[in-house]
Amino acid sequence: MNDAVKTLLSDVKDALYVDQPYLDIAIRDEAVVVEGTYLLLAKLPAYRDRGPLAEHRIKIEIPADYPVTEPMVTMLDDSVPRHDSFHCSSTGVCCVTVFETWAVTQKDPSIGAFLEGPLRNFFLSQLLRQKGKDWPFDEWDHGVDGWIDAVAELIGCRPRKTEVRNVLERRRDDDPLDMEAGCPCGGRLSAEECCGTPLQDFWMQVSAETAEAWLGRLVDLTPKLSPREVQRRIHRNRPFRRVQ
Repeated sequence: MNDAVKTLLSDVKDALYVDQPYLDIAIRDEAVVVEGTYLLLAKLPAYRDRGPLAEHRIKIEIPADYPVTEPMVTMLDDSVPRHDSFHCSSTGVCCVTVFETWAVTQKDPSIGAFLEGPLRNFFLSQLLRQKGKDWPFDEWDHGVDGWIDAVAELIGCRPRKTEVRNVLERRRDDDPLDMEAGCPCGGRLSAEECCGTPLQDFWMQVSAETAEAWLGRLVDLTPKLSPREVQRRIHRNRPFRRVQ
């Protein structure tokens, strides 16, 4: 067991020791795995005497390089419907949050902060969604579209793949940000008039290395087109020519 895994194991135990007695913690393949019954508890002590708000059988796989790599949360029971509207796939994998944007905006992206923040909020939202209420926390679409929306919100640009990619490529190349020059998103206005202050914050929050990793993530999330679909799009976009 290397030092990173030892430290992570200790942090996970500290985070779960008091409130989650039914979660087992183990090390598998250089990752910390948490498995068992997760108790969704009320924050106020007066309400805790009434017992948990909900119980869920889950597994959390936390990689040794956390917070570089996102933990995977998987449902082991049917307490959460396996449907996109509940942010749970048919295999039980949960879309807890857009982890990349959460991690870079936190002063403390520790595993304890993740368990107490996005994970708890996810199951609290499930409780409300199953009662027919709106999702109370940040909610994005699944897949590449939702990821682009979240990153675009952080950047301050429009939620378009091209604009997000333009900004990430400029940040990856460590280009200096000149707010009086053309906006890195590719817009016609200056950075000040286009994406504005959020873009300045993004430049400070996201390193060149992180931007490179996000570009890779964007590629991974983008659906791969079959040869037939590529050919169909070529024909659809080809200009119509009248046959003489």
